[in-house]
Amino acid sequence: MDCKHTNLDRVERGKAPLKGHLVRTLARCRGTRKSLTAGFTLVELMVGIALGILLLLGVASMYLFSLKSFTSMANYSALNARSRYASDIITRDIRSATGVTSATSQQLVLRFGRADLTYNYDEDAGTLSRSYLGRNKVLLEGVKSLSFSLYQRPTNGAAYEEFSVATATDAKLVGFQWECSRRVYGTQNNSQSLEAALVKIRNK
Repeated sequence: MDCKHTNLDRVERGKAPLKGHLVRTLARCRGTRKSLTAGFTLVELMVGIALGILLLLGVASMYLFSLKSFTSMANYSALNARSRYASDIITRDIRSATGVTSATSQQLVLRFGRADLTYNYDEDAGTLSRSYLGRNKVLLEGVKSLSFSLYQRPTNGAAYEEFSVATATDAKLVGFQWECSRRVYGTQNNSQSLEAALVKIRNK
């Protein structure tokens, strides 16, 4: 009797934890099933979509603004370097020339020993090119406006930085100025570079 009672106790003791485990498992499954069936209401969904769209628009606006600023700075730096290079070349040629053969607002022909050197501004293409001994090289692109001018040597008693206009025969000073721009977005031109100088012909 004692042994049977002991076995029954063992069975009862073994069933009790099993029963409790099943109860907890079923309760957990019922809770999971409830959580799976739960969802957003239409109002909550619309508010979430609106907030998501606003967030995406803000991120896109910041990205476009940063991209535009970076492109503008890069364009301005490139235009400034290119203008400086062209200005140095023209200044060197004017100082080395023996005179001016002819000059207009868009073309400058300098006289050298072997041949003439020509600077020509193509308004339609927006380029400034240098031609010498059959070699043509484009110095500037994206030129919006350009002009050459000739001046005489300043006379005694003349006001400061006041020069008389000259012809190709008596020109002692050559002036040039241009404005370059580069397109950033669409038709917007906000990257510009200005250059102006007055150079003396040393060999004349």
